[in-house]
Amino acid sequence: MSALAADPPRLDLAALAIATLNQPHLDAAACLHTLDALAARVQVEMERHEGHGEVLAGLTALRHVLADIEGFRGNEDDYHSPDNSFLDLVLERKVGLPISLSVLYLEVARRAGIPLYGVSFPGHFLVACSAGDHKLVVDPFNEGEILTEEGCKELLERVAPQLRFNPETMLSPAPVELIAYRMLSNLRRVYLERGDYERGLAVVDLLLMLAPNHPGELRTRAALLANLGAYRAALKDVERCLELSPDAPDRDRLEMTVRELRERAELLN
Repeated sequence: MSALAADPPRLDLAALAIATLNQPHLDAAACLHTLDALAARVQVEMERHEGHGEVLAGLTALRHVLADIEGFRGNEDDYHSPDNSFLDLVLERKVGLPISLSVLYLEVARRAGIPLYGVSFPGHFLVACSAGDHKLVVDPFNEGEILTEEGCKELLERVAPQLRFNPETMLSPAPVELIAYRMLSNLRRVYLERGDYERGLAVVDLLLMLAPNHPGELRTRAALLANLGAYRAALKDVERCLELSPDAPDRDRLEMTVRELRERAELLN
């Protein structure tokens, strides 16, 4: 995506590019204007909290405008709807996933001059900023709740109890490319679980634009293409998997798949 090739990469444009999967004629300019307007309101609100320190004033203002006034929150009632992943619909409906709401917070914060960054926390995306020698972590899904380190531990126990809390890695800044990849991964999972293979394929195509040699995504696309009858295209992906990982544990299965796809492709001639 060209948004990720910008310097610096544009998360808002990347998120809107993802949203065109659902709405090809998306009015991106209107969405950007909404983000600008929200940021202007946050800046006004920041002036009322100047005595609380710059960072805390910014977070307080951001949370007040987005959560208290506008009512942005996690979609608990329909968590697995694909609509939760599209920034234009998040702006319109004011509900979303942890990561799509985090994109909202990040882009409004960037416009308002608040040094917020994304946190690719396991199972539940967050945002945070540095305040002196410690971090302030915010959960956009839960109405902008500010989490202590203990709160982060409790969250991890709920969403990924098999993992051990490590603040050094789990609360580190996530690059824009990783955020976009994780948004697409969520969307791919939703579509495939619904059996919507055509939309799932479109998402995997974008994932492979970000990571062209990802073996898991190549395998997924090959399976989707084969399911849709595009045997020659599927064959190319499986052959690429073998080329990239000649010693893959599933090499025998991949070679068998190559033979099957070649046979099916020949039948189309």
